[in-house]
Amino acid sequence: MIQAILFDLDETLILDHPVSLHALRSCAFYAASWYSLDIPRLIQDAEESAVRLWKASPVFDYAQRIGHSAGEGLWARYETQTHPALKTLYDWAPAFRVAVWGEALAQQGIHDDALCEALAHRYFAERRLYPRYPEIDALLQALAGYKLGIVTNGVPDLQREKLEGFGLQDRFQAVVVSGELDVGKPERGIFEYICQTLGVEPQVCVMVGDNPERDIAGAANAGMKSVWVARGFKDKNPAHPADLEVTNLLQMLPWLEALGS
Repeated sequence: MIQAILFDLDETLILDHPVSLHALRSCAFYAASWYSLDIPRLIQDAEESAVRLWKASPVFDYAQRIGHSAGEGLWARYETQTHPALKTLYDWAPAFRVAVWGEALAQQGIHDDALCEALAHRYFAERRLYPRYPEIDALLQALAGYKLGIVTNGVPDLQREKLEGFGLQDRFQAVVVSGELDVGKPERGIFEYICQTLGVEPQVCVMVGDNPERDIAGAANAGMKSVWVARGFKDKNPAHPADLEVTNLLQMLPWLEALGS
């Protein structure tokens, strides 16, 4: 019988990509108020520039290991420094954020250092929204009989900020952030840690997430059942099949009930 349900955070409980796109659009429209610009191209160029520069980060390998992305590097504070790499990011990220916009604007022949600084600060502020998926309140009410946990990859202060903005973290008995533990999904250790915290064995847990390579593969490695939620931002990976696939988390309730019967 299943005793605990574990959830990924970004794009499972809270919207991530749509909010990032909102912030990028806000920046692009602001830039277009100063210059004649192709807005969709500016957004695409900024995204591509962020990824390219991020891969050149002095701590890219660390970021990959704990599951911290280029997009998050545009707005993480890095004030909670549980690893030396986070101090490096604290020092490196401000110039990275400005350079992203510098490269993107240069693609359209614009060179304006002051505007790049303004866009970096604008994204940093505009990205701080944490809407949860519409079914989450009803889902948590329906799961009241289970132990609930969150297993999220990322840097400590940013993931904790998201959890606070999410507004329902008190409904979960345990939360583990990869940057605090220095172990990220899909590594077995992060799943073992939350099981110990909740006082359950992996075989009585279900891991729910949108990332096949991190959430679903990690659950399988840890001996847990898994639910893949298709939010439209990550493709299904046949190499990492989930026990259940859903498009709305409420769809998992009959399956959970059947497991307990």
